[in-house]
Amino acid sequence: MENKSSKNRHSLQYFQFGKNWKRFLSNLSERQIIEAEISLKNILGWNDLNGKTFLDVGSGSGLFSLAAVRLGAQEVLSIEADPICVACTRDLKKKYYPDAKKWRIGEGSVLNPFF
Repeated sequence: MENKSSKNRHSLQYFQFGKNWKRFLSNLSERQIIEAEISLKNILGWNDLNGKTFLDVGSGSGLFSLAAVRLGAQEVLSIEADPICVACTRDLKKKYYPDAKKWRIGEGSVLNPFF
């Protein structure tokens, strides 16, 4: 789901957290994934995401997208402007759910009208 627009997809400024997320994922534990699941359940007020669509804007490492998949989301869309973060999210998907067609990852900014 890459933006193929002739306009510069990174023309808007964004914070570049990719290197931090890459370092974070190199030590990601099952406990941290479970904590992300618990955090999502608490903030959303649901015990699972069965039948729901999860939109992760500014997905960073992709950890909450992973948590949403594990909580049963019907569809997960991770959107991120930082290409290193996009790579982190793709690596996370590849490691835990490589064949999950319900988890899509897009590179671009939702603030960019050409996205």
